[in-house]
Amino acid sequence: CNDARREQRGTRAVTADCCCCFPGLGHGTFVAGVIASMRECQGFAPDSELHIFRVFTNNQVSYTSWFLDAFNYAILKKIDVLNLSIGGPDFMDHPFVDKVWELTANKVIMVSAIGNDGPLYGTLNNPADQMDVIGVGGIDFEDNIARFSSRGMTTWELPGGYGRVKPDIVTYGSGVRGSGLKEGCRSLSGTSVASPVVAGAVTLLARIVDKNGDHIDVAVSYSPVLWPWAGYLAVSISVAKKAASWEGVAQGHVMVTVASPAENDSDVSGELTSTVKLPIKVKIVPTPPRSKRVLWDQYHNLRYPPGYFPRDNLRMKNDPLDWNGDHIHTNFRDMYQHLRSMGYFVEVLGAPITCFDASQYVTRVTSSVNTTTSRRKLQHGLCFMFCLFYNRQYGPEKQRRPQWWMPDTGGANVPALNELISVWGMAFSDGLYEGDFTLADHDMYYASGCSIARFPEDGIVIAKNLKDQGLEVLKQETAVVEGVPILGLYQTPSDGGGRIALYGDSNCIDDSHRQKDCFWLLDALLQYTSYSMTPPSLSHSHSRVAPPTGVEHPLPQRLDGNHLYRYSKVLEAHLGDPKPRPLPACPHLSWAKPQPLNETAPSNLWKHQKLLSVDLDKVALPNVKSYRPQVRPLSPGESGAWDIPGGIMPGRYNQEVGQTIPVFAFLGAMVVLSFFVVQLTKAKGKPKRRKPRIKRPTYLQQQTTATTVAPGKTPTV
Repeated sequence: CNDARREQRGTRAVTADCCCCFPGLGHGTFVAGVIASMRECQGFAPDSELHIFRVFTNNQVSYTSWFLDAFNYAILKKIDVLNLSIGGPDFMDHPFVDKVWELTANKVIMVSAIGNDGPLYGTLNNPADQMDVIGVGGIDFEDNIARFSSRGMTTWELPGGYGRVKPDIVTYGSGVRGSGLKEGCRSLSGTSVASPVVAGAVTLLARIVDKNGDHIDVAVSYSPVLWPWAGYLAVSISVAKKAASWEGVAQGHVMVTVASPAENDSDVSGELTSTVKLPIKVKIVPTPPRSKRVLWDQYHNLRYPPGYFPRDNLRMKNDPLDWNGDHIHTNFRDMYQHLRSMGYFVEVLGAPITCFDASQYVTRVTSSVNTTTSRRKLQHGLCFMFCLFYNRQYGPEKQRRPQWWMPDTGGANVPALNELISVWGMAFSDGLYEGDFTLADHDMYYASGCSIARFPEDGIVIAKNLKDQGLEVLKQETAVVEGVPILGLYQTPSDGGGRIALYGDSNCIDDSHRQKDCFWLLDALLQYTSYSMTPPSLSHSHSRVAPPTGVEHPLPQRLDGNHLYRYSKVLEAHLGDPKPRPLPACPHLSWAKPQPLNETAPSNLWKHQKLLSVDLDKVALPNVKSYRPQVRPLSPGESGAWDIPGGIMPGRYNQEVGQTIPVFAFLGAMVVLSFFVVQLTKAKGKPKRRKPRIKRPTYLQQQTTATTVAPGKTPTV
């Protein structure tokens, strides 16, 4: 079978349908070579994977059942492109036609030869005349419709319908070079060889044009009017549900059209438009497992501007404002990079807690929360908190501006956090602590953090000796407090309940003014919240203490006269204490409807010079009968490519016109050329006659002179 015998590896599967490795024919070998040959006659898609289906005998006898078996196997193997260099006039062969419909319904691109019954109109062959099949006609190298190519309207619709124009596409089908039966190349003509040309090109297009744009959902929001100064264009990208387990690169473009009135005010209907194409290219990874998905709560963080929210570390007096945003791509970037290096995927929640599916995430991280969180919003059972200081007495210093500027809360809104976690019997205190300590053989620094005031009795609590920074701020005195609870781990008792981890300081994961990082602790806490694996260094630590009850110490209260409601997303102004706002509606994006790109190349593109041009009306390309003892060559005006001796299914036949190159004229020209070359070589190699060196006698010269004067006489010597 020559080139078609081997299985070629590639990303797209192409099938050459017809008989291959048939002694004396070679029709399938030629068709397969046009698609994927890698030898002298290069195919279109040499890296494709070929599946060869034998559906004819040497006598071109076939059964419909053979085709059905081949089609079923193609569906099973999920073939991308199926080439059929066969055809017949019987479009009422219902099992065959129905199976073709089933093929195309299973996303198989079917390419079929239109037939060799031209130039008569109305000679289309099935299945190329079907609407879901690409029917291929033939042209010569002068871009003229080949005389043998079938053409005209389909007859399915008659008499009630008008018919459809076929073929769908034409390509070179006259004198096409392809793989020979045994070796080398040969030339064939017919729509049988035009069909694999299209099949090979479709294979390349399917590999190149597929940008996987249908794997992403894109939503666009924009300013309806660009006034008075400028506008905005926001593009939201999400992975489609069908690509949840797919990995690769998806790309496309967003086309934006901006219209403005004409410069001439008199022209009311005039309008100037500009169109811009914005390319989009994203990398998609399969949806990670729940144990690797972390949710970062950004919705409840407040920053400067607009309000006065102090820095998390009171030691940094030259940088008192918390203005970095507390985002994973700002001052928590190192933490984000660390989590990504550990295989976690971090997503940012910019909406209320009620707007996400907690079953998809293993941990929700809350750090430096400055606004109130409603108790109704946290019924999902997973939480991970890094707290900061809060105390009504020794808050940050007032900032002197045209008026005294009082902070609306501390480094974290501890009263709001306590309301959130009170359902589990947990609370933070208003203590303010700092100091160096060692935990699980790691050096740690506690920078302006708070302590745990209440914790369930069956939880794990770690305590350390720290300095009372609040006493230092108020009285400039130094004191060490022993057994300050700073870390707590708790497993909720309900069935399927989650786990909660509390830590009193976030400076160790914050890039801003961080002295010692605690990423190792972050990993340990994620292991606990994800897999309920308590680190032995914490559960068996000598620093473990009994959980505090906090009954004797009052919990921190909100500042009197604060204006937190001005900046909070969940509080609204009210006489007395602020009350929660109604829960806002969750944001919903309107996804744009994608449009596949199918742009036709302009007609003024440069065209290459035609090679191997053949005029079929002037130059006959004869068939060689000696190599095909059972095949009669096609005569002009006959139907079909070969004469079928008879069989069960004579309506299906190969769409090929056999031919060989005439060599006698070429050999004669070579003989004549060789003759002239030899004669020219001999003429150049013959030596010239030399003049004698002995001078003639004088009397001979005189006789010669006399002879010149009297030419009528011939002197004798």
